[in-house]
Amino acid sequence: MPIVLYDASKLHPDDLNGILVSEKILCGIVNNYPIGRTAVPFESIDMYANNDRTFRVFVKNPDLNIVDLTDAIGVLTIKEKKNDTSNVLIKSTNIKGEGELGSRDEGEMFFYLVPTDTEDLSIQQYVYDINVTLKSGKRYTVIEGVLNLQQAT
Repeated sequence: MPIVLYDASKLHPDDLNGILVSEKILCGIVNNYPIGRTAVPFESIDMYANNDRTFRVFVKNPDLNIVDLTDAIGVLTIKEKKNDTSNVLIKSTNIKGEGELGSRDEGEMFFYLVPTDTEDLSIQQYVYDINVTLKSGKRYTVIEGVLNLQQAT
């Protein structure tokens, strides 16, 4: 039997309710043999402009075993188009306030978007990717996708 936190049918029709989503959990894959888009997980993310958002990323290998991120650096890059040479926004785990490594032995890293990151951006769809450089020096794109920046109502 499913667990029900509350029964929405019991709410007064004029009551307001919502769900707080401030963190997006992603699973990225370190893949030595890329075969187009299927080799790297692709995630679509919706976000309101001028809002805070945390991306929590777990990095695994193709067998879904955890990748140890001790002494690794993660980078989140956002561009208008995939082939653009300039970035709209970059966040790194080695810059305080932009991101950080979480439980390294769990393959966890965080990236923090704050209202000032999106205040000058157009309301449109962007592309992003997340790269990790391991302590061995090997660099992998572990996840990519689109970020749909929306106007808060």
